[in-house]
Amino acid sequence: MNIKYFTIDQDNVIDGYVSAASTTYQYALEHLLPLIGRLDIQRNTLKTKFYSRLEQDIVRGCVMPPITVALVHEFASNDVKIDDITSFISENLSDAFILDGIQRLNTLSRAAHSKDFDPKRVLHINFVIANSRDKLLYRMITLNNGQKAMSARHQIEMLADTFFEFGNIPLKLVAEKGKGRVRAPETFKKADFVKGYVAYLSNSVNIDNQKIIEEKMDELIASRIIDSDIPSKTSEFSDIVEAVNRFSEIPFLRDWVRVQNNFIGFCVGSADSIKYLNQCELTAIESSLLMFEKAFDSVNVSKVNIGKLRREVVAEYFRCFETLKDRGEFELLDWLSSWI
Repeated sequence: MNIKYFTIDQDNVIDGYVSAASTTYQYALEHLLPLIGRLDIQRNTLKTKFYSRLEQDIVRGCVMPPITVALVHEFASNDVKIDDITSFISENLSDAFILDGIQRLNTLSRAAHSKDFDPKRVLHINFVIANSRDKLLYRMITLNNGQKAMSARHQIEMLADTFFEFGNIPLKLVAEKGKGRVRAPETFKKADFVKGYVAYLSNSVNIDNQKIIEEKMDELIASRIIDSDIPSKTSEFSDIVEAVNRFSEIPFLRDWVRVQNNFIGFCVGSADSIKYLNQCELTAIESSLLMFEKAFDSVNVSKVNIGKLRREVVAEYFRCFETLKDRGEFELLDWLSSWI
């Protein structure tokens, strides 16, 4: 037995498909457990009573709760049959990742060392296929939110490692979105990149606040991500990354967007204007930002939280870029004064 498929349903929220299937423990250990290793940032194996008991129950013959496996793909037709799903999964399973059930697979792996372990028992699987990484992450957050062992921020870090390669090679997006990994921008700090991803998904620049307990901050971020209604967004984070890579062609833009607070604000604000930004000449964007910085230099840094202000105004500036791009220094300063 490899994988046996039962049903296929369309998920109208993430514009994707869900297929219920089953396989054997042995097949899962050989083909699904390695998918966990694809993540550079990995959730630590939890040694709680729940997983210790589950390990014992697996050996005794329980039916383990289903795991959820995800893939990114956009089918050419809306008339998707179960044969289309099975063929795609069969050919691309090695590119999948575990959306929900990492700990269960780890527990299954430990249980397999018992002499009474039965590798032929059935493991149930839900396959989720969507045309967007962001939508899959949205589904991941909704599946895992409330489980304190893994925060929304950690989940985003994991998917960032799944979808982006961090190195010194400039980003080159694949021709068709969703296939394979893409390079993160050149000389970009990974921690800053992940913060930008969190800001984009939560539609908020306020993703770090030392005055709020970290656990509660993570819960707040998860709540914001769910409320941001990612499935209805017309842009994807890969669009933002593509724009950042484009900025690399001009030294000033390259250096400006790599400042953490600028990047976070840009990720939030440009989500609403990315199509317009892509139509603008880079030299025009450079001129606009030089004027923005000239106005921002007039802010009295001793009177404000300069980092927080920069994130907020950069986000709003790019959200309304079409309206603000041609304003002069004092017009922008007047606009800035409303934020201070």
